[in-house]
Amino acid sequence: MEDFVCAGPYGPLECIIEPYRGPGPCPATFIMCHGFRGSRESGGRAVLVARQLTRYCQVLRFNFTATDLLSKWKEELEAVLLALEERQPGAVFVMGRSLGGACAFVTTAVRPEVAGLILWATPFDLRGTFRFVMGEEDYARLDAGETVHYDDERGVCDVDPAFLPDFDRYDWPSLWQSRSRKMPVLILHCQDDETVLSSQAWQNFAHARANGVPCTFSLFPKGDHSFTEYSETAGRLIAAWLRAHLPAAK
Repeated sequence: MEDFVCAGPYGPLECIIEPYRGPGPCPATFIMCHGFRGSRESGGRAVLVARQLTRYCQVLRFNFTATDLLSKWKEELEAVLLALEERQPGAVFVMGRSLGGACAFVTTAVRPEVAGLILWATPFDLRGTFRFVMGEEDYARLDAGETVHYDDERGVCDVDPAFLPDFDRYDWPSLWQSRSRKMPVLILHCQDDETVLSSQAWQNFAHARANGVPCTFSLFPKGDHSFTEYSETAGRLIAAWLRAHLPAAK
């Protein structure tokens, strides 16, 4: 693995590159974005998927800085894309998990040069998702302008009152409408996702199809938000989809 630090807009972004292990020159870079309160390891699942993909491309994983606004995450992903372009120009695919998927979605909507997008357990309705996850009391406090503090098994986290209004900057139906018709999208979701309900995946898929975006949708039976049972299977699906969309495959 190769480590490097990208100069982000709010501080350094720690990146890891899993090298390409296939024949010939590396055909593409696959960027992975973690979810809310997650990390570039994602409990080891991101590492497993990354290694499944290195037969076809190099894989870049990085940590967003703390728990912050979606708009700031977007700026950080843009900084990673810029740094990658300077280091190794070429085809780029972007995958995001959960809120990281939302970040990947809004960022690539205005970057048609990205070769493909993977949405892993990604919401369609951001406010509705966090209302469901946080519960009515914490959501109401946050929406009323209070900072919500968490100190649990996932660590310490303060959610700023600007978190929810920042979501309102992004209109999902309009973003689907404005997407490049040439950029393929893969949607992965579990039927029993306890965090982002599978109905949201169906909404994303419906808007992709309605707007002529080439989209593949894989819904796993049962399963959870972390793809505990299906990470390896999902990795194989991504690898097959990626192989079909690599520049060399055209």
